[in-house]
Amino acid sequence: MRSSLSIIDYLNALPLNLAFKDHVFGDQIGLTFDYPSQCADNLAAGRVDGGLISSIEYQRIPNLTIAPGICIAAKKRVKSVVIVSRKALEDVEMIAVDRFSRSSVTLVEILFWRQFKRRLKIVAMAPDREAMLAVADAALIIGDAALRLSPSDEAIHDLAAWWYAETGLSFVFAFWALRENDNDRWLASCLTDAKEYGKRHLSERWDAAARRWGIAESDIEHYLTQVIQYDMGDEEHKSLETYYRYAKECGAIAHIKPLRFTG
Repeated sequence: MRSSLSIIDYLNALPLNLAFKDHVFGDQIGLTFDYPSQCADNLAAGRVDGGLISSIEYQRIPNLTIAPGICIAAKKRVKSVVIVSRKALEDVEMIAVDRFSRSSVTLVEILFWRQFKRRLKIVAMAPDREAMLAVADAALIIGDAALRLSPSDEAIHDLAAWWYAETGLSFVFAFWALRENDNDRWLASCLTDAKEYGKRHLSERWDAAARRWGIAESDIEHYLTQVIQYDMGDEEHKSLETYYRYAKECGAIAHIKPLRFTG
């Protein structure tokens, strides 16, 4: 076994992890499936060579490079990262957040700071809307739990749409980060191949994905092909740089580490 990865099994990561589920790379790459926060913790602890991590974690873990050309991003609306609130946003003082999310929590801090000049009280919880709203003014819900939200009396605010209104840029939620070692270039190449494999074979999996996630095939197809972006280019680089600058301005990070790509 040459390398190891920590990856997520949320619906939005399917095009990036499908090749590994299909054993395209045989036993050359070992896998662990984890929540986003645990992917970062595994990478920070040196348990894996690479992880699909929340964007903010790149600033917190030393000696990482970014696998080029790959991300999980969205422009204008993402649908799977939302604030549910029973109050107007300007009146929110406490927010319950999904305990498995980190980039989205920082994004909430940034957006409230920039628009309302306010620091929220944040409490981390399991992603249960009713339980979260029982203790806080609003709830941050991410991933598959957000996609399954049913209509309610609460207002739903899409964070990618809010970010786009603030910056005019896509928001990058996650990307592959690698520890520097002798295999990092080879591993980055495999990750690019995996992304392309996932894009080619997605259409074969709509039915299985609908059964696995309990979401209509047409909704899954639209979400994975029209909502989520997997290619990281100049706009995404600019968005990450803006995100890190704003994170420092609101006190979420102390210093900014420049983007450094594998290769």
